[in-house]
Amino acid sequence: MSVNTNTSVRARTRELVQLAWETLLFRHEVYVGHVARADALKRGLMLLVAATLVAGMSSLAINLVSDLRPMSVEAQRQQAAQGVEEFLKSFRTMRDYYDLPPGLEEQIVAYMKAGMEMGFRIEELPTRLPKPVGRVLTDLGAFLSLPFSRMAGWAGYAIWVLLVAKLLGGRATVAQQLGTTALYAVPHVLDILGSVQCLGGIARLVATVWGIAIYVKAVAVANEFSIGRAIVATVVPVLVGGTLALMGSLAMVLFLALASA
Repeated sequence: MSVNTNTSVRARTRELVQLAWETLLFRHEVYVGHVARADALKRGLMLLVAATLVAGMSSLAINLVSDLRPMSVEAQRQQAAQGVEEFLKSFRTMRDYYDLPPGLEEQIVAYMKAGMEMGFRIEELPTRLPKPVGRVLTDLGAFLSLPFSRMAGWAGYAIWVLLVAKLLGGRATVAQQLGTTALYAVPHVLDILGSVQCLGGIARLVATVWGIAIYVKAVAVANEFSIGRAIVATVVPVLVGGTLALMGSLAMVLFLALASA
């Protein structure tokens, strides 16, 4: 029984790896075959989860090394002070463009320092588990939650793209749309290089562009229409969201200006 199970798992793993590789190569027949399968959503989700976890392994390793290395409270305070200074630099740059209320900077710094002091006091409290163990468990929890964070953004955006695609004559079902667009995550395995100096930025850029291209291809195949319509369906939700965000920012600036008048 166990031998058959292991063989089945290996066969499915090989199948998913093959799907991922041919997705990266934009094999049209592979996309079409994937959409036609009843388990397209399941396979897409498995690849999305696997790619996200692989991409997060480097950050996990860095966090584990950092948390297992003992750091004094004084060193933590210095690190926090540097973070406050970085924030103040950004805040002062923003202040040059917006008419912010007087004394706002001092209030924000006071709140930040009070919050950090509370955090340091909590850090000094005794715990049931040794503190390194708690930090390791926190790192593992954050690592395992990465796929859920990616899925939340991907699923919401995919539904909006599907709505636009329907207006353009698209034929995809929700399962087909989600199962196929999930393939965009495959090139993001390159994000594992994100912590490598110089190379990390290039790897992320390549993964992003590659992922967008796969997303457009997936939308076109799932909805059985042209690449041009797929680009429109993919871009329109971004434009609408960007417009709404800009309107919200302008409203906030107007509110601050009126409040300081």
